[in-house]
Amino acid sequence: MTEQTPWLLIDVGNTAIKWRLANVEGLLEAGNSVSDVSSLCKAIEAVKWSMAGLASVASEAADAELLAALKASGATAVHRAKAQSICLGLVSSYAEPERMGVDRWLAMVAAHADNEGALCVIDAGTAVTVDLVSAEGAHEGGYIFPGADLMRRALSNETGRIHVNVLEAPAIVPGNNTQACVTAGSWRAVVGAVESTMAACPGHRPLLTGGSASTLRDFGLVATYNPDLVMEGLRLWLSQ
Repeated sequence: MTEQTPWLLIDVGNTAIKWRLANVEGLLEAGNSVSDVSSLCKAIEAVKWSMAGLASVASEAADAELLAALKASGATAVHRAKAQSICLGLVSSYAEPERMGVDRWLAMVAAHADNEGALCVIDAGTAVTVDLVSAEGAHEGGYIFPGADLMRRALSNETGRIHVNVLEAPAIVPGNNTQACVTAGSWRAVVGAVESTMAACPGHRPLLTGGSASTLRDFGLVATYNPDLVMEGLRLWLSQ
């Protein structure tokens, strides 16, 4: 491999594995999203890359399976990102920085590196995180709450008479059956939680990323959309 060979970036979330190529100058062409390790290996088998950066919020067992598969595919250098006390001017508020989800940390790293002023970083995925970053790069704390489908699961698992196996198409208008009511209530809760945080911090410019970002935008959430915050943060971290 030469120095010009791209890097492979891998972002392992709670429901999907995303990959993309990059180099020291920036993200390259879009990669893809797959459901499991086997699909990832098939997707990248014809891709040339020099080293890999891994950001994962999966279990240790799942990470071990992925690392073993990458090694079997010929990987010689896989660097696992972890949240840190400080990175590229971003300072963690956690007493134990490594306990923060690495996806949250990397999204904030990229947001602070690419934007001026105070920021509200919203990552809407399986779980929704909202983090506040000062203009100087200090993490001012954040919020974690369930995404819409996690709320559905909680209602279905923890109540006696609400059994909804799947949400309907995203909606926030009042429902007229239990499935529609759970769908509307779950999405209304997500939108309301994000908007209330934004309203409480008007001096922080909102940046939005994550798999459910487009749905929140369809519901009228006003925020700057950047689908690549986590990947860009992983690239910046790997550049070091």
